[in-house]
Amino acid sequence: MNKSVEVCLSPKLYSDKLTEGSFITVITDIFRATTSVVAALDYGIKAIIPVADLNEARKLREQGYIVAAEREGIKLDFAHIGNSATEFFHPELKGKTIAYSTTNGVKAINMSSDAQQVVLGAFMNLSAVADYLSRKQMPVVIFCAGWKNKVNMEDTLFAGALASVLMNEHNFSTVCDATHLATDLWQIAKPNLIGYIEKASHRHRLSHLIDEELLNYTFTPDSSKTVPVFKNGILVGE
Repeated sequence: MNKSVEVCLSPKLYSDKLTEGSFITVITDIFRATTSVVAALDYGIKAIIPVADLNEARKLREQGYIVAAEREGIKLDFAHIGNSATEFFHPELKGKTIAYSTTNGVKAINMSSDAQQVVLGAFMNLSAVADYLSRKQMPVVIFCAGWKNKVNMEDTLFAGALASVLMNEHNFSTVCDATHLATDLWQIAKPNLIGYIEKASHRHRLSHLIDEELLNYTFTPDSSKTVPVFKNGILVGE
């Protein structure tokens, strides 16, 4: 089987990816969608419905769903909760299906319809995603959700971390310059990841929402074995 790995650094580049045929897309949106979805499913949320359209999110609320929704890091007035990982840590939410709408992550999910499978990756489930992909024995595209179609540091670092694990531990290979760029950046940042991420513009853009505790939670690898998989319009944990 062709165990290749390719990195797309921004949504603008996804349509021009090199990988063809059957492949798995791993979406990463570290600040904050993929981190939050992993955290929610790990905590005991039954499923997540990713929603791009705000009118659809409002309709789901009318149907009785809990809605988590933000734009530009601000919770919307009709939403029950925002998009931070810690917003899901309430016992009454366990076993619930929650509608989730955000600026960048849901857009990336909707763009990935050409993939045979779509999974979500974050630092907290890094090894679990790598093991999952290794078992599938398929080409992998790591899709960085970015910010407003721009390359961002935190997603690129995760892409580099995942690609490094796949190539060093699971016999994947690459002919993609973006993969080499991401893995090289990861090697630079890895010794002091929390310090390095202070360079990230989105870290400062969301500084009023992400305290030190949440920052450390976000960038601590392998705290979860949950792999969110997109199936029939919803995200469930495997």
